[in-house]
Amino acid sequence: MENSVNRELVAFGITDRQIISETHRERTWGPLVWVQSDRRIAIQDASTLPTFSSRLHHDLERSYSHLAYSTRPEGNLIEVKVGWVPLQRLLFVKGSLPIASKIEQGPAVAFVIDDVAYDMNAMDHFVALGVPLTFAILPRDKHSKELAQKATDLHYAVILHLPMQPIDLAHNDPGGAGLYLKMTPEQLHSQFEKDVASVPHIVGINNHMGSAFTEDESKMELVLRWVKEKHLFFLDSHTSIHSIVPKAARRVGVPCLVNETFLDNSDETAYIEHQLDQVLKLAIRNKRTIAIGHYRRKHLVEALADKIPEFQAHGVTLVGLPSFYPDPKP
Repeated sequence: MENSVNRELVAFGITDRQIISETHRERTWGPLVWVQSDRRIAIQDASTLPTFSSRLHHDLERSYSHLAYSTRPEGNLIEVKVGWVPLQRLLFVKGSLPIASKIEQGPAVAFVIDDVAYDMNAMDHFVALGVPLTFAILPRDKHSKELAQKATDLHYAVILHLPMQPIDLAHNDPGGAGLYLKMTPEQLHSQFEKDVASVPHIVGINNHMGSAFTEDESKMELVLRWVKEKHLFFLDSHTSIHSIVPKAARRVGVPCLVNETFLDNSDETAYIEHQLDQVLKLAIRNKRTIAIGHYRRKHLVEALADKIPEFQAHGVTLVGLPSFYPDPKP
């Protein structure tokens, strides 16, 4: 049901910028327990909503649900119900878009979702949050191209999550697509080109693992030159406190920023929410910050759903990562 709603919103032309707010609340009635999703969506013209409602009704025909459409003082409400239970509520209000594509002023956060691979459906849970995210996709997985295309079709930024050699190589394997210190420049270049070609639509690159590789200045300068040739930006995931990536990027002339927070080193809701509290403080103090979470963590989406309203209440804008970079193209 959630996938059908998201699919029709995209087909209707609704982008993340138009999602004013989204909440997920657990509801109970007697022995029944369910999660109700409420989205408030800014639109300029409500005249086409009946068409959207009809398309959504057709899409949901096999899900044992039905639609209720009503006009209210604050806007037009579409509810997706099973029986009398509303599971998805979409309130369309007339107004301007709440999220700018580039940052003009005020604090902002870019959330990057790393390790995107293997599972096509997990992306839908992140999409349901209704906020800008950036998906960092691992190269040369059987679903890399499909995942990049799906994210792009849903108007999310895509970057390449480039595997690099860690310090503890015995216990952390970057895999067959990785960049290794023992490789010659020719081998590194060949590996880099194959990795980039396997993930379409990328606007930037960040490192997967890489605590050893990002400490090696000569190797990183090589890679960053190739990044520059492709007019991409780089995000230092900051897996090593001794990373030389920002210094090398300045020398080469590649736009480079640094991750400040890993959200889910411990995959527990309380831990992730604590990390999100720290991200909120960083955003308010420093005006912008970048945080990384991981695609296959069990509790990340739940924690984000709980905490995103707090960011919005404090006037912190959630943006795609490219908003923090100048356009690297000539």
